[in-house]
Amino acid sequence: MRNSLCLFLLLVATFCQSVFAQDTIDLQQVDISASRIERKTVIDPLQVRQIDTLSLQSSSTSDMSHLLIRHSPVFIKTYGPGGLATASFRGTTASHTLVTWNGLQLNAPSLGQVDFSTIPVFLVDDVSLKWGSGTSANSGGLGGAVSIDNKMNYGKGLILDFKQLIGSFNTLGTYLTAGYSGKRVVFRLKAYRNSADNDFEYENLATIPHQRMYQRNADFTDYGLMPELSVMFKSGVLTVSSWNQWNHRNLPPIMPNVFNLNTEEWSSDWFSRNYVAYKHFWESGSIQLKSAAFVESQNYFLETRNPQTLDVVTGINSVNKALILHQIADLNQTLWRSWKLNAKLQWDWEQVASNSYEDLKRRNTVSAYVAVDGSPFKNAGVRVTARTDVVNKKFMGVFPTATFTYKMPFYEPLGVSVGYSHNYRSPSLNDLYWYPGGNPDLLPEKGHTGDLAFTLKINKENLTLDFRSGGYLSKVKNWIQWVPTSYRFWVPRNVANVFARGLEEHIEVNYAVGNWLLSLSGNYVFTVTTNETEDALDKGKQLIYIPRHHANMFVTASYKKWTLSYTLEVTGSRNTSYADEGFYAFDLPAYTLHHASLSKDFGLFKIDLRCNNIFNKAYQNVIWRAMPGRSWELVLHFKV
Repeated sequence: MRNSLCLFLLLVATFCQSVFAQDTIDLQQVDISASRIERKTVIDPLQVRQIDTLSLQSSSTSDMSHLLIRHSPVFIKTYGPGGLATASFRGTTASHTLVTWNGLQLNAPSLGQVDFSTIPVFLVDDVSLKWGSGTSANSGGLGGAVSIDNKMNYGKGLILDFKQLIGSFNTLGTYLTAGYSGKRVVFRLKAYRNSADNDFEYENLATIPHQRMYQRNADFTDYGLMPELSVMFKSGVLTVSSWNQWNHRNLPPIMPNVFNLNTEEWSSDWFSRNYVAYKHFWESGSIQLKSAAFVESQNYFLETRNPQTLDVVTGINSVNKALILHQIADLNQTLWRSWKLNAKLQWDWEQVASNSYEDLKRRNTVSAYVAVDGSPFKNAGVRVTARTDVVNKKFMGVFPTATFTYKMPFYEPLGVSVGYSHNYRSPSLNDLYWYPGGNPDLLPEKGHTGDLAFTLKINKENLTLDFRSGGYLSKVKNWIQWVPTSYRFWVPRNVANVFARGLEEHIEVNYAVGNWLLSLSGNYVFTVTTNETEDALDKGKQLIYIPRHHANMFVTASYKKWTLSYTLEVTGSRNTSYADEGFYAFDLPAYTLHHASLSKDFGLFKIDLRCNNIFNKAYQNVIWRAMPGRSWELVLHFKV
């Protein structure tokens, strides 16, 4: 911790020395914002979608997995409240979903994935989803990418926002934002604490006959602190941010093991993610320099004992400590008329010390990226990118993408987009070096994706409509899959060529009449993802835990100070094993969940009452993992 703090202060000092050496001449904020480069073509790229503000506000006291389940086409595999939650884009795995925070990659170098249950929506200001050619700026997003960002607004005065959540199963959440927003300086401090006993009642399907029982050993406590500072200068902006968080979760037994009382299982994580950035503007462009230092620690503990002798049968105490450094130079420049250039150089250094590795492991990556976009003729937009990486002095190749967008001249609200992307993902350090089982000879996964999408956008005085419909084809070679061996442990191998294809539908409608505001947003995804390796035993079968059908809908009706919201979740059936699909225990049935909330705005105060899983549906998202039935939440909100 002391080393990471010293490194962070050194980064800040280096940047401040260069920035404060400049003359500071008064300049209106509007002049700065006017010179920023907005990357827009004739129509918005269909490979990027931003989560709307209303959805972010409705989920502000929840974690990121809750937000994505209810307001995005992404499928979330969750172990329940306080448990692991990972994202699956377009039929791929959690390791194929890239996650960035203000442009900095969050995927753990050891696991290669992100636990979305550890990302509070409260800490972020913007969330956007990217797929296909939209992920070209970074490697790893073979399925897609989730970008979370913080944005500071100047000239707002005092910042004070307090939320208190009280819910079923002794759930308590406290969220505070405090600071000041001046004309040139913004300071903001976000702090939160969230905990729950998580002892809900459920039906145990692993017992004969089935039994009603309460979940045990499932309590969790999360808390975090994020100070942020933004300073505006004559022709630039300095930003400093530090995201610090602690998570402790006791892990409940799966349904078949509930009567084994001699088991202790928990996880305890901590991280400090720090960055400092300076963005310099000129009339036709900008350049941003960014330095970041992440320090992370994960501890997983499992101990089972013989009920008679109390001897330890299984003992795992895995400790991983990581240090990650990022250095980025990002240039945006207007070239000619509508044509723009984006170029980025990046250096990433990862170091992991784990008692599951034989020794200290490091990875060094140097990347170069360039993108050009503009309008070659009326109603058309083109974007072409190329990226190349060198990982531990090994050249990974060149990975291009191309996107063409066109607005129909006979009906301008209608547009079409065609895209192609080529990307890759390096094996995680666990894939390479985990003992026993790691495979240092693994090849990188490489994917090719083609997209076709249509959009219909209508903006009238009291009605807005955004409808998007599309399909995609994606092939991934050298798919990494852990497989069992005769030595009673699993090893990763490049065993599969995976073919994913599907359809994606999205709609947003807003209608205002008098004192009423009605909003509807929804997503539907049809996904087929199969192993097409010639000699594979599971050739042609849908990958495990990937539903063919997944949908959600969010409806709100606001009248003056009252707001009523309704959310629908639909998840199709999933197979959980490559064995015989006819065996009932390997199949998770489809389920539909309903949620509702009612809120009243009193000016400085707001009250929000929520009911989750209204009809008390019993279901499983992960096999043998209990999920809560009907539950209640009350949120008291005070904001200046």
